[in-house]
Amino acid sequence: MLFKVDLITYKGVYRTIETEKLNVPTSEGRRTILSNHMPIVMPLSMGVIETCKDKILSHFAVNNGVMYFENNQAVIIADSVLDVEDIDIPRAIADRERALKGIRSARNEVENSRATFKKEVAENFLSAAEKYLE
Repeated sequence: MLFKVDLITYKGVYRTIETEKLNVPTSEGRRTILSNHMPIVMPLSMGVIETCKDKILSHFAVNNGVMYFENNQAVIIADSVLDVEDIDIPRAIADRERALKGIRSARNEVENSRATFKKEVAENFLSAAEKYLE
């Protein structure tokens, strides 16, 4: 049985999909949600969301967030979500290099934290592309 998943970022709804299962990254490992799952709210870690429809897997890189599931509808609100098929590898490499420069030149903890997060996002995109793109 299919259920609806809304992928939302600060820019608005990234994508609404239907899936038979939803596999999400959490700090305690991966969690799978199937239709008719009990209501649940859980924080998401940086990683990859996996969905399945008609035996076709789809993957979305997610960078932190929260998932809410109730009445066969999931809502994922994240810092960023990107279909792995849409990852621009040269851009992610450039973003990582820029972030590394930002870490080296950081003048305070705030600048260091921002640059570190940007590096982790770029590395998440690169890792997802390496693992799921053919």
